[in-house]
Amino acid sequence: MLLAGICWGTFGTLASFLPESLPSLAVGTLRLGGGALGIAVLLAVTTRGRFLRRITKLPIRPMVFGAVVLGMTQTLLYLGIRQAGVTVATMIFIGTPPLFSGLFSQLVRKEKQSRSWAISSGIIALGCAAMAVSDVSGTADTSLLIGSLCGLAAGAGWTIVGTLLRDLQQHASPLESSFAVMGASALILSPFAIRSAPIWISDPQVLGIILALGLISSALPYWLFTTGARRISASHAFLYGLSEPVTASLLGMIVLGERLTVLGLIGYAAVVFGLLLFSYRELFGIRPIGIHR
Repeated sequence: MLLAGICWGTFGTLASFLPESLPSLAVGTLRLGGGALGIAVLLAVTTRGRFLRRITKLPIRPMVFGAVVLGMTQTLLYLGIRQAGVTVATMIFIGTPPLFSGLFSQLVRKEKQSRSWAISSGIIALGCAAMAVSDVSGTADTSLLIGSLCGLAAGAGWTIVGTLLRDLQQHASPLESSFAVMGASALILSPFAIRSAPIWISDPQVLGIILALGLISSALPYWLFTTGARRISASHAFLYGLSEPVTASLLGMIVLGERLTVLGLIGYAAVVFGLLLFSYRELFGIRPIGIHR
């Protein structure tokens, strides 16, 4: 689980080295396509090809809807990273799904959320707002705000994708469901990758970064996550998953030279603290808040 979070956390820094001439939709498509191919290889080895028969039983409508939302989520996350930087965009993206998930349960499924969830969500929301209005060195205020909103929208999209994936797991394994949705998303968005092919095919460095995005920051962490999730509790899994924002922020500061202001640091700390509260069953021995990853 720790390794999965670390691998996911490399996405923003790796993507930052792609040329700005490469459209965001193409970046999302290529990452999803590389991730789907990597997962297909893992499934072919571990299931001896039987996964192909199982994914044909998945319901088409939720799979296609999930594929479209996943493609938009990847695109918005990359846009957020371009505008606001790796640290801010990643923290907002990771911090908001628990909030959106709880709101969905409260408003749509009429599942009453606890007071602890409300407190944690409020802390996360305030932390995200603080980072969105803070100033990151070298980033214009409008870009920071736009990037933060993109990260927020990506978090909402990831919440939808997570809910759909859980429903699809009634018909196939978590990794098989992820492969189906990821592969379908790459196919739907493939025209954007084909259109921009001269940019990434002709440059070996760009092609290498895209392969790393697909394999290191997509396929490998999905396999690590699903493997680890079978052996530890959900609360522990979410707690270990915090290695993702820590990795992303450290790489952003060390490799890309990003720096947060005092207000940004306060917001960052608030988001981390709020996320920790969602795992407080293992920390404090109290009943956990509902969390969907």
